[in-house]
Amino acid sequence: MSAIVYYNLTYVEVFVFEKYVIAQVKKGALLQPGNNAELKELIEKHYLNKNFVYISNRAFDYNVSPVTYLETSKITNLLGMCIVTETVAGKRSANFERKFYSKDFLVVDNLPEAIHWAVDLVDRAGS
Repeated sequence: MSAIVYYNLTYVEVFVFEKYVIAQVKKGALLQPGNNAELKELIEKHYLNKNFVYISNRAFDYNVSPVTYLETSKITNLLGMCIVTETVAGKRSANFERKFYSKDFLVVDNLPEAIHWAVDLVDRAGS
């Protein structure tokens, strides 16, 4: 197993694994298209020519601009996105956001389920 790489950015904590990245946006933050540039740098650094999955661990309340997903969908080696949330409101928001994302998208209750789905998706893609 590869080492875990951790980043503590102003609005998000990022945990980079071999086949997936887990992002935990900080309480009260606004995730918007402008944030994509910083995350894109990390993705290019760790997943250049490698498929991966983005897992959003929604431990805190924050807002997401749905337009963010339109840009995120353009990342060619990003196979899918998984939202981890236990609340009914969180699931409702995630299912609304799904409409703006054109790749595989899953909403689950817990991180182990998200990780299993992510690894399976990358393995099925062959990289």
